[in-house]
Amino acid sequence: TNETMQYDMMYKKSGEYTISALSVKDMHTKTIQGKMPKNTSVSYLRAVGDYVYILGVTKDLPMLLCQNIQTGETSFGKIIPLNKRNFEIISFEINEDTQEVYLFTKDIAKNEKIVKFYVYKDGKKTNEMLLKSTDEEKYIVSAFASHLKDDSYLISGTYGNSSNKRSVTFTGIFIMNKGINGETKFLKYINYLDIKNFTSYLSERKQEKIEKKAEKKAAQNKEYEINYLMTPHNIIEQNGEYVLVGEAFYPTYEQRCEYYTSPSGGQTMRCYTEFDGYQYTHYFMLGFDSEGQTLWSNSAPLGIIEKPFQVVHYLSINQNNPFVQIIYSTWNSIILHNYKAGEEVSNNTILFTEENEKLINSISRTSSWYKDTFISYGRQKIKDKEEHEKREIFFIEKIQIAPTH
Repeated sequence: TNETMQYDMMYKKSGEYTISALSVKDMHTKTIQGKMPKNTSVSYLRAVGDYVYILGVTKDLPMLLCQNIQTGETSFGKIIPLNKRNFEIISFEINEDTQEVYLFTKDIAKNEKIVKFYVYKDGKKTNEMLLKSTDEEKYIVSAFASHLKDDSYLISGTYGNSSNKRSVTFTGIFIMNKGINGETKFLKYINYLDIKNFTSYLSERKQEKIEKKAEKKAAQNKEYEINYLMTPHNIIEQNGEYVLVGEAFYPTYEQRCEYYTSPSGGQTMRCYTEFDGYQYTHYFMLGFDSEGQTLWSNSAPLGIIEKPFQVVHYLSINQNNPFVQIIYSTWNSIILHNYKAGEEVSNNTILFTEENEKLINSISRTSSWYKDTFISYGRQKIKDKEEHEKREIFFIEKIQIAPTH
């Protein structure tokens, strides 16, 4: 789904596919049929402008198909891996404002980790850049792009430390500015613990424990590392500075056990570890200048209970110069924060239920709609405290926030 259309795709092992397009404006529908290589497994479906971009794998090779919804024409984006076994898609996202598609891939050549950045527009590849680390002990783990007003790209993501041989760590975030010709204007690495209040979502006891470990490492002239993933939002440009907002999370796992009965009647138990979703813990903000120097930072807890199996955005960001508004839904309320230069100037909490109601369970999302207007929607199960009646509802709520001055 993008700002103007919703798309659904169905495909067969033979490669035949059908894309249904629904216009949000007039509810007009259109169906496009096509064919891609046999046995293609589709991983991503993205759409912007008149194009749908289908990214998948065929015969262990990446395949990007660009489908024009208006004309029916198709073309392939050229993605050539250096090493099929170690090739990986990092991210594949769209930019509604510029109608661009951003693809990041990870590869290995001669034991060197290589990250490539591809830009597509109107069904064609318009740019391809190589992202290189300036520190041999640091490597890029995840990457996302924003198109700046000067036509350069601000790339942000997480980095790991290759000096840690025992495990893979996501030590902090990086910000990189790439010119349209591929030149690197700056590349900065920021340890998570250098972000103000980054561990504020933890109990005081756990925060003190981390601080003591960090001090011990600093005394040894080393950097203490904590392991987090993050997903950033589009860079905000205002007042001569850049603002990056990111959501921090980590994968969780659960041990499961199953009993098996042998032909002789005996029972054996097999236990295994299974991915149990991503736990979102907090968000952070960074302000930096045109040289990549950090001007300010801040962080705050996220009251998110559900654990999605895919990386999502819970925050909705609204730019209200010189303020940055952050709004999101927890299971029982809508929370709004107003920041100016990284400092919180106001906050507001809107409860989903009245005093005579009890919220049993809830799944909701809140998104920026226009200006100071947001829309919240979801499903809830509510119990009336007096009559003890339960009801399940789907709700859509329009929220207008008074402008901050």
